[in-house]
Amino acid sequence: MPSLSIVGGYLGAGKSTVVNRLLAGVLPGRTAVVVNDFGAVNIDASLISSRGEDTIELTNGCICCQITDDVQRTMTALARRSDLDHVVCEVSGVGDPGQLASWRRFPGFTAGPVLVCADATAIRRLLRDEFVGDTVARQLAAAETVLVTKTDLASPAEVDDAAALVHAGAPHVPVHRQDPLDPARTLGEVLAPGPVATTGGDTDPSEPSTVRPASPGTGPVAAAPSHDDAHASRHRSVTIPCPSVVEIEPLLDHLQRLPERVVRAKGVVRDEAGAWHEVHLAGGRASAAPLREGAQPPEGPCLVLIAAGPEAESCARDSADTLLSLLGG
Repeated sequence: MPSLSIVGGYLGAGKSTVVNRLLAGVLPGRTAVVVNDFGAVNIDASLISSRGEDTIELTNGCICCQITDDVQRTMTALARRSDLDHVVCEVSGVGDPGQLASWRRFPGFTAGPVLVCADATAIRRLLRDEFVGDTVARQLAAAETVLVTKTDLASPAEVDDAAALVHAGAPHVPVHRQDPLDPARTLGEVLAPGPVATTGGDTDPSEPSTVRPASPGTGPVAAAPSHDDAHASRHRSVTIPCPSVVEIEPLLDHLQRLPERVVRAKGVVRDEAGAWHEVHLAGGRASAAPLREGAQPPEGPCLVLIAAGPEAESCARDSADTLLSLLGG
């Protein structure tokens, strides 16, 4: 019977990176990962053995499923499979992983941990943010184990500070610091079968370090999380069709100068030489990297901007207009 684990964390915390590592096979056996959108996961086309409307099967045995409006249908199909060892569900960046955790009681699964990712470079600022701080705090409170990510981009003092903040928000759970040299190893330990591994983790010595069991429910499955909850309503997104050719460094500079209320940007663009690049804005930092060899290029270059706060919609649209003007789109 496969374990069902939940992966959550705020926008830009590193959930998509976790998903890609899981699909690369960091866990023993066969893993299925359930995501909101295939487009957010760059899967090497050479590793795809078959593809359906909602399912991609890889040559290494792992499976990527795109969740539909009918969550129960997706979970039922996975629970009925006899060839899976792990199922991992990714929660949206503004979602509450505690709501999806009830699906671990669905017949056919054993309960894995609720893992929440916390960006070492941004968690202090996010918790203090008047518009998103309660969302981040709620995510931490729902955690059964926490992975402090982006330790390769943070100083040792920042990592220590992030771990302390996470302890304050989730005082009874293990906190793992991602190994900057071997992050896949850390992830494999955190999501290993059985009790949450504590190797490399920080715990309060006065508290037990095992995973808290899921709270009993009144029925076999609780309702799926609403897409219109208060947290999601504070965020708005807009998609920008980019010019066919973009200069990467000026684009990163423009992204870096966007208002602080633009909490996330991601997309794929093409440079003057015709090469595709993944572009991200997360934790106030803009970055770009060549699209992984073998990954399927998009139909066209585009960026998605996500803004937070009471004026999120106007901020996202104004920022998109500004960016398009600067890019000559």
